[in-house]
Amino acid sequence: MKMGKMPSGFAATLRRVEGETKVLRFSLITAIIFSSVLHKMTVFLPRENKFFDLFEELADKAVEAADLLADLGTKYSVLPQISEQLRMLEEDADSIVHQIIQGLYYDHTRVTEEKGDIRYFAHNLDNVIDGIEKAVVRLSFAQKQEAPESVTEFSPIIKEASEEIRTAVHCLRDLKCEESTLEACCIRINELENEADKVNRKRLRVLMTTPVEDPNELLDRLLLKEIVEILEDTMDQCEDVANIMETFRLKGGI
Repeated sequence: MKMGKMPSGFAATLRRVEGETKVLRFSLITAIIFSSVLHKMTVFLPRENKFFDLFEELADKAVEAADLLADLGTKYSVLPQISEQLRMLEEDADSIVHQIIQGLYYDHTRVTEEKGDIRYFAHNLDNVIDGIEKAVVRLSFAQKQEAPESVTEFSPIIKEASEEIRTAVHCLRDLKCEESTLEACCIRINELENEADKVNRKRLRVLMTTPVEDPNELLDRLLLKEIVEILEDTMDQCEDVANIMETFRLKGGI
């Protein structure tokens, strides 16, 4: 049985649908090719170098903050002034991070994952400064005439870690030239974090097992416990900074 001739209207519709399908298929293939070419082109576009300047400035702020924390060992009488200096440093650091984030919005030479790495790096480095400032604020509430042992034991560790971070950050401009230095800094920061863990356990053990003879000392004891935890978290942030720099190194740059 022979099929009848297809109605002219239906045939015209079928031809139009087939034509639109071909156009859609061509457009999709073109878009995929263009996207691939554009991604490859971004590899050869000049990268924004202003981020390196901001990273180095932020790392310098972290060293300044760690130096002020270390100064409490011999300059505890000027705790209010040191606390104010740290507050100003923390505000400066926040401003630098804001500049980095704003720069990422208008940076078209990096993919989203790379921008996320940079954002994470900047926030963690800022958290180092924030942690130091937070610990000193808590310390100003305690009724102490000299820096407690928890601070004097943590401060040299944090100070050295911040200096290692600064050295490593200055290596980020040329990973191939300074790769061994960057790796050594990250390894040392990890070692320092392990030292901080030991101090943390030691100080918490003392705070939790030493009897409180004067009820008025209870608040100080709670404040010191919080300070120990903040300083330990600050060292964790230092290690996070080192880890993301290792990620930069593995990816061949920022």
